[in-house]
Amino acid sequence: MEFDTNITGLKALFLFSGRKMLVKRRWLLFALLVLLVVGVMGYGASQQGANAGDGSDMLDLFVLTFLLPVLALIYGASMIRNEIDDRSIIQVITSPIDRRFSYVGYYLALVLVMMILISILAVMGGTTFFLVSGASGDAVGMVGGYVVVCCIGAVAYSSLFLLFGVAMKQPLYLGLFYVFIWEYFVGTVPGAIGQYTIRHQLHVIGSGLIKSGSISGVGGDGGIATIILIFVAAASVLLGALIFWNKEVA
Repeated sequence: MEFDTNITGLKALFLFSGRKMLVKRRWLLFALLVLLVVGVMGYGASQQGANAGDGSDMLDLFVLTFLLPVLALIYGASMIRNEIDDRSIIQVITSPIDRRFSYVGYYLALVLVMMILISILAVMGGTTFFLVSGASGDAVGMVGGYVVVCCIGAVAYSSLFLLFGVAMKQPLYLGLFYVFIWEYFVGTVPGAIGQYTIRHQLHVIGSGLIKSGSISGVGGDGGIATIILIFVAAASVLLGALIFWNKEVA
């Protein structure tokens, strides 16, 4: 009976949190972001000699490497932290639902919303590039490959930044350090250290799905990279759930 109650509560929190993340104001900001992606991809496509490889590199740099972790940070770090700060979290922690199930509900809502948002950006950006440039190549395969890789990335990044949000009072500072210093700067350093980033593992996975651009030349086993990211996500969710379970809210 208790398990059924927790599952029902998880579903309810999942639906409520998902709807809350997709309020009109955020959709307006996201629409502006879509226009930015379309504009940048369209400009790149209009340059003389633009080809499918250029489009792939732009999607990699702009959507996969930059927008995916930044959006996951913005949404993930604030999702539970804002409710703690404004004390609306009291309704969740005083309910009969196990807090660990509640945390999973938050996480699943975050992942779903992130997948929707990043897929829209990848599809709109990739489609714009091919329409403007007229470049030859497997447009559907390339764009579809980025959608798959971005969705896998959403699973990993969301787990990490949701953990930051529940564990820290100011999660954005650590999140920004992680995104711009560890993921971007360290991720581009030659040698083995760059492999210890989510970005690198996504590139390894993408090399088996995307046949255009520099991402196609990244070496490694996509299956092992997928297992690594699943482990990162599972460990982050487990740790976040335990912290949320024991957290005291004044």
